[in-house]
Amino acid sequence: MTNQTTTTLSAAEVLSAAKRFFTGREAIQPAWIEAESETHVSFATFRSNVLVSAFPDPEQEGMTRVRASTLRDEAAVGKFLTYLSRAS
Repeated sequence: MTNQTTTTLSAAEVLSAAKRFFTGREAIQPAWIEAESETHVSFATFRSNVLVSAFPDPEQEGMTRVRASTLRDEAAVGKFLTYLSRAS
């Protein structure tokens, strides 16, 4: 399942927020970073993997498009997008 949104945060800010959300002290479930680049970060959890990507939105100047996907842990993705909307 893939969810998508846009934000005023930069791609770097989105990926930093994802790292805090999934691996920080207040993480709702333990996760670790499997891979990352300038546009994505991939997390492994006990039950699934979560991928977050962020890049300039080609249709809206000044906006960042965010995609978060997982095969099993859909609740975590929804909670992350809610967290992200509050951060922006």
